[in-house]
Amino acid sequence: MAAVTDFANVAAAQSAGYSLTQWSRVVGGVPTFSTLLEKTLSGGGTNGGAGFRFAANGESTVSQAAADTNALTALNAQRRAHYGGAPGRASGDGDSPHSRGGTHVIDAT
Repeated sequence: MAAVTDFANVAAAQSAGYSLTQWSRVVGGVPTFSTLLEKTLSGGGTNGGAGFRFAANGESTVSQAAADTNALTALNAQRRAHYGGAPGRASGDGDSPHSRGGTHVIDAT
């Protein structure tokens, strides 16, 4: 089984095909920064299935970089849960077969 390894930074997530969207807004006079990392994955696996959007959002009132870090943390946690089984295994652990008996292709299904 393939290992589920955390992305070290946003650039690593982008190299794996995740898009990066950043924006900011003012909420109640406080600047709020947001980051979205997302990728459309296929249903794939041995049993096929519909594709879906895999996304993680991060926000911060401190800086855009902090929002990036929060989004990356959320993405890594979701990837560990999706590929390693809830509540998620440690970075580097193997993938688990999904409920229908197939296995995932990391960051593709």
